Amino acid sequence: MVAIILFQLSMLVIGHGIDGGTTDTQLTDSLKATLLPQHAFKTIPPGNYSGLAYLGNDLYAVVSDKGGRAGFYIFHIVLNTRGEIIQIDNRGFTELPGNNQDEEAIAYDSARHHIYIGNEASAEIIDYDCESRMVVRKTMVEDYRKHAPVNRGIESLTYDGARQKLFTISESPLIIDNGLLLRLKQFDLHLDEEKQYPYLIDEPLEDLSKPDQRHAYGVSELTALSDGTLLVLEREVYIRPLYLNSWVMNKLFRIKPGNPQKQFVVGWRTWLRLGDMDFADYEGMCEGPLLPDGRRVIVLCADSQNQAKGVLKDYFRTIVVEPYQKK
Repeated sequence: MVAIILFQLSMLVIGHGIDGGTTDTQLTDSLKATLLPQHAFKTIPPGNYSGLAYLGNDLYAVVSDKGGRAGFYIFHIVLNTRGEIIQIDNRGFTELPGNNQDEEAIAYDSARHHIYIGNEASAEIIDYDCESRMVVRKTMVEDYRKHAPVNRGIESLTYDGARQKLFTISESPLIIDNGLLLRLKQFDLHLDEEKQYPYLIDEPLEDLSKPDQRHAYGVSELTALSDGTLLVLEREVYIRPLYLNSWVMNKLFRIKPGNPQKQFVVGWRTWLRLGDMDFADYEGMCEGPLLPDGRRVIVLCADSQNQAKGVLKDYFRTIVVEPYQKK
């Protein structure tokens, strides 16, 4: 398996112009993080929340991967001094032109007041002006559109304000790549693809022969940090035939694009079982506010499939990131 993956990696670098690692892409420091409890709130409508972006002043734009019209909710998320979520309120829905094309991810450029939404069904990234709510430009990610397995294409999107770049990655390996290899893509503000990097996901815990509708693995979200690194949320979902004892495994890594090194940050598993009904499929993640002590909050949201069967909940949680420590 390792030999096959390394061969595919080398072929992808040669065949598709992917940047390899260089000396300035090495991770020279570690990231200490604390995972805080997940919470659900009845003050927001049942949804299919698949992405969120921080707008400032405790406000977040949140997209749903199901619905009639394109657009996003505005949620007011209140944290305590530890960084734990204590309240969420719905401030309404902002409608955008067109229909919801499976909105899986959202990013925000605070300098230009633009919203970017990643649409899985159309394999498009769309740039909207927040003031006019009109489309500025859009781009189709061609290889995702042609070669991604069904419902395994665009799942993530993040905006790097320091470099003024957008990043996305295919949720699962494209059918022409196989193995565990994903394609991490970098776009400029005109939505022109500039670079492509290889990213290897961990080996799934469950057998790969399981049906696709019951087993999903890959990357569900990205978040750009101010130091030029990315947080990568690897997520594996396994749904048992009778649902009981189904689970979701989440592992958060930190990377520098172009460097194959993955730095583990934190991990957790949620379950659907007797006495432990905390099943949460986390699909959205963004960098939130700074705490009074200087630590940064990472905010996550889970897709409850509209609170499926009356059992699942729209969970949100936070991860508090300490200042970087040298290795």
